Amino acid sequence: MIINVERAPELSLYYLGGIILKILNKDLVIGIDELLAKVKLEIDENIHIDFLYYTLDWLFLLSLIKLDEGKVYYANKKVNSA
Repeated sequence: MIINVERAPELSLYYLGGIILKILNKDLVIGIDELLAKVKLEIDENIHIDFLYYTLDWLFLLSLIKLDEGKVYYANKKVNSA
């Protein structure tokens, strides 16, 4: 699911995660329905909401986003690589 050569690259978690982080970088907080609509506009494809949920789960596990009451928050943590 993270990368699948049998499916369009626009449906990979890496690509969708990048799109979601790009959207959250502008909005910081957004509802899930509005986020799905913006992702669909960005990739110009009608994706199923399951792809959004899988990607949100992945970003949450990476501590990049927070979820609360149907809203998605960008954690925007600075990481010191030293």
